[in-house]
Amino acid sequence: MQSGSRRRLSPTRTALAAALLVLSVAACAPADTPRDPDARTWIRNMWTGPAVLPQTEARPAPERSLAIDAPRIMNRREARTALTNPLDETPAVLAEGQALYDVYCALCHGDEGDGDGELARHYRRMPPLTARHVLNYPDGFVYSIIREGGRNMPRFGDALSVDERWALVHYLGTLGSPEPQAVAR
Repeated sequence: MQSGSRRRLSPTRTALAAALLVLSVAACAPADTPRDPDARTWIRNMWTGPAVLPQTEARPAPERSLAIDAPRIMNRREARTALTNPLDETPAVLAEGQALYDVYCALCHGDEGDGDGELARHYRRMPPLTARHVLNYPDGFVYSIIREGGRNMPRFGDALSVDERWALVHYLGTLGSPEPQAVAR
């Protein structure tokens, strides 16, 4: 054999090599439909992991963004005068508000709203909800505090529905009500 000569493949070997090349390329090409319809290879761990699934939890809108298909969320100053409680103050609404208060508020604000809950000692100041100035807050302002939170208060906009927040506003208005007392004659 000469040093620069090439070896020719037989036609059978050439056909076999071409068929092998075509099959390997076809095996690597993406299929029209995935074998596993739930397979999302680029985010597989997010779908099967124990954490919250992607896009199942609402996130606050980016700062300075505008809602297109929903009412704009008002800040506290606007909510103070513009938002009014759409629920009637019925015994059922007050009972729901009290149940929500017991779950979400009493731990910090206390059973009667005096600011003496179990967690109050861990904060410098826990506002009593029975104070006259707090009871004079407009419903829209109280609603916005529940929705957005306060200095140390967490926001409950994601935890409570709109009607639950308004029921809680009605109940908070009853906290400072004086108990009926016997009139001295």
